[in-house]
Amino acid sequence: MKRRKFIGSMALTAGAFAFSGLGAKTSSDPGTEIKSPEQLKETLLAEAKRIFALNLVNSKLGRFHLPSNSSYPRFFGWDSGWNVIAQSAFDPEGARLELDTVFNSFQDDSGLVAHEALIPEFDRSKDPTYLWLGDKYFDARGRCRIMDPPSYLVGAEILYQKTKDPRILALLPKMEKCLEYLLGPRDLFGDGLVSIIHPWEAGTDLTPAFDQALGLKINNPFVFARIGGKLQQIITDCYADGWDLKKIAERNEFVFEDLCLNGLTAAGAVSVSHLFQAAGQKDQAGKWMSRAKSMAEAMEKICWDNERGFFFPRWDLKRKKMAKRVSVPGMMPLLCGLVSEDKAQRVIENYLLSPKQFWGPWPVPFNSIAEMKAENTAFVRGMLWRGPCIWINMNWIAARLAAEYGRKDLARAITVKTAEMIGRSGFREYYHPETGKGQGAVNFTWPALALEMIQEYGLG
Repeated sequence: MKRRKFIGSMALTAGAFAFSGLGAKTSSDPGTEIKSPEQLKETLLAEAKRIFALNLVNSKLGRFHLPSNSSYPRFFGWDSGWNVIAQSAFDPEGARLELDTVFNSFQDDSGLVAHEALIPEFDRSKDPTYLWLGDKYFDARGRCRIMDPPSYLVGAEILYQKTKDPRILALLPKMEKCLEYLLGPRDLFGDGLVSIIHPWEAGTDLTPAFDQALGLKINNPFVFARIGGKLQQIITDCYADGWDLKKIAERNEFVFEDLCLNGLTAAGAVSVSHLFQAAGQKDQAGKWMSRAKSMAEAMEKICWDNERGFFFPRWDLKRKKMAKRVSVPGMMPLLCGLVSEDKAQRVIENYLLSPKQFWGPWPVPFNSIAEMKAENTAFVRGMLWRGPCIWINMNWIAARLAAEYGRKDLARAITVKTAEMIGRSGFREYYHPETGKGQGAVNFTWPALALEMIQEYGLG
């Protein structure tokens, strides 16, 4: 069900928790047996090309792809970042054009790249998010006023390493401006980390890590039925504050140091440093590597729980509370490769490889296996990023962070299982970690990330 339409309907009725999961068939039906690694790769490649052609948008704003043409009729920032990474494995010129569009059409003067934006060629009067949030949320150019984790910064380096295209380096001033915004105005705690002001800015919309900050109780379906209203209220209050970050911080309604956002920002700073190095700008390269190291140190100091051996996010500017929920973002400080070796290996051994946490029949579930078994998740399983679910971008992240710490064998194992799951169940929004069955939107672009994983880590 559509991301925003679903949440909006939740404000009206608890009955909106149902999720049909129905949609068009893909060329890979569940249960399909893939006979060889080469056949599997070819199957995924053919399907990726079909899906990206289906979701292609040629707008006056530029060329990019919808996440799913049947479910998400807008531009989404981090989705385009994942699309850049995926296309780097099979359509590098398409990836470059999408990266160019991200920065030239959807970045504002402050450096913020919009979380989502309306497409001018589409009828906004029929867009569910515009009908729900309107001009409080979208600016005059149709860009929303909140951001996304900067997957496109990591994507830019991956694409450059594969193509050495100087047109990517020409975007460095815009990439730098993005980082300056994230690590400047968005450092609301003043500790060197980035703060989000709405759950959607994490990319992981309703992750259980947000429950306490949003006042949600997992076993109270009536509270969850009102979550749409809560999310809308945050937008309304930010609009009343004129989207002024100082006023929003003072209101302290939802100020959260999310680890998905911070993990990707630190990794993005490393990527921008490498790109400046490639451009021969050593001073700028050194500046951003230093900022990435400072972020890693801050995450180790603020977010690391030594007793549990895991990273947890922080929220509430006035009372500073930790959200002690286990999900993939708690591993994402490792993505930059700058976290201390001992902490990184503890996370990999005790969480990524643990059957109680993330190593189930089909890895890598977004939420802890043990935590999901301990809760009644039946009525929230249709809510995005809740309950048992595997998201392919999180599998890509898990494989990459494992490889950063010398565990390419593990990265390859994740790649093999990810590719097999997609080969069996098609290109879906997310998957069930016990059965591997595809769920959510159909014809979704993120599963094409498996091709980049195969390119990096192999299937053999």
